[in-house]
Amino acid sequence: MFNKKYQIILADPPWQQGKGGKKAVRPNSSGGELDYPVLSLEEIWAYLTIASNMGWENHNFFLWVIDKTIWEAEKFMKQIGYKLHARLIWNKVTGIPASFDVRFGHEYLLWFYKGNLMPVAKEWRGKYHSVFTEQVKKHSQKPEIAYRMIENWYPDTEKLELFARKKRDNSLFDNVQWDVWGNEVESDIKL
Repeated sequence: MFNKKYQIILADPPWQQGKGGKKAVRPNSSGGELDYPVLSLEEIWAYLTIASNMGWENHNFFLWVIDKTIWEAEKFMKQIGYKLHARLIWNKVTGIPASFDVRFGHEYLLWFYKGNLMPVAKEWRGKYHSVFTEQVKKHSQKPEIAYRMIENWYPDTEKLELFARKKRDNSLFDNVQWDVWGNEVESDIKL
């Protein structure tokens, strides 16, 4: 069906959410809709299913989720044949006090696998913590450390970033290339 298969798939779906309303205490906030189009859960599940079929027999699938989608995402990935290996947590240092009671200052990077779990590079076993900290740079931009972890763990693998917003041009290794697919980037593949 696809002419290329991947050992690593990374997805950052455009989950349905808002920026929160404009508040007197945040006069510069725009409130309302996000700066990019979002998808329904059904649409996201369809894309994740297609991407799943692009994986090798043994492959890893890293999926960014927010608090309100974590359980649905885990349930869905299990339904399409994945096992959960780890819940990695990005401490964003800052965060949105959406309801003015708790600051949502983290996101989850769920690490799933299909088939057998691919072992990480020996020199990187146990080097990364399940909680990592990196300051947010701009809305929805994911932390550089997440890419670095994946590249260090799996340097010689075919990688696909689904829902990419830009091509990755600063890999740790000369031989590491990420194919990308998304509506804000010139895609390397067609879904």
